[in-house]
Amino acid sequence: MSEEKKVVILLRQPPHGTLYPVEGLRMAVAVSADFDPITVAINDAVYTFTKDVDKTMYSTHMDFLKGIDLDIFVDKKALDERGLTKEDMVDQVEIKDHRDIVNMIAESSVTIPF
Repeated sequence: MSEEKKVVILLRQPPHGTLYPVEGLRMAVAVSADFDPITVAINDAVYTFTKDVDKTMYSTHMDFLKGIDLDIFVDKKALDERGLTKEDMVDQVEIKDHRDIVNMIAESSVTIPF
């Protein structure tokens, strides 16, 4: 894996009514062939990782990323704003403070938004 570039896959859109989160996770899987991408969910994309949402189209992508030890981070501020808690989220994600999320994005060489 390359250590030269820090790649962030930035999920911003909700999982319902769009394919952005699905495509973002597919991108993370594809990019993982050459880099160690960090997947970050902000705004309404946090719903992508709630336990009760239909994950049929992307559960294998989430499992693959976790299987190769790549992290999926969820913005705690976005959760708080939507009344969600850690208990509402799937096990594959890690909740990070908003400041940490902003730093990850700022320190990336490439940010690919979805």
